[in-house]
Amino acid sequence: MPETVVIKVESCAGWEGLRRERLLITGSEVMDVGPLSECPEDAILERDLVGPIYFVHLFERIIKDHNGKKVKFEYEEVEDFD
Repeated sequence: MPETVVIKVESCAGWEGLRRERLLITGSEVMDVGPLSECPEDAILERDLVGPIYFVHLFERIIKDHNGKKVKFEYEEVEDFD
């Protein structure tokens, strides 16, 4: 495992012109966020929505998996997600 954990946020404009983002930790995607206008019923049903508890679990996992390593944050605007 690398000595530095890279936490990266990639952003792009989706096909509808609205912002999309994804979170990668050491190259692995752990979360993506897109506009709810694509599927409004998701908002009504609270489907695919993340809340504070998700972030708590994510931070616990980062600390457990990468305890004691340096953390580097990167932010990048991309044309599209691969």
